[in-house]
Amino acid sequence: MTRMRTEPDAGRAGPWSLVVPLKPLALAKSRLAPALDGTARARLALAFAQDTVAAALACAAVRDVVVVTDDARAGAALAALGARVTDDT
Repeated sequence: MTRMRTEPDAGRAGPWSLVVPLKPLALAKSRLAPALDGTARARLALAFAQDTVAAALACAAVRDVVVVTDDARAGAALAALGARVTDDT
């Protein structure tokens, strides 16, 4: 999985670090299976995660956002927003 940063952003002075656990997108939102196919559920889960990370990084009180996931696609998308990404191992 690609990592964009391994350390908190030194330019952010907020006191909080946020950890966002994210299961593999293929397994996400399983309760919606009767209404949405796997692709739609994965897209929805990624959209929720992107909105969460973007909102957290926009908050002055948040110094760092760490996403814990084994999903390479989600990790890359969230790292592109500025989150640190680590494997869920």
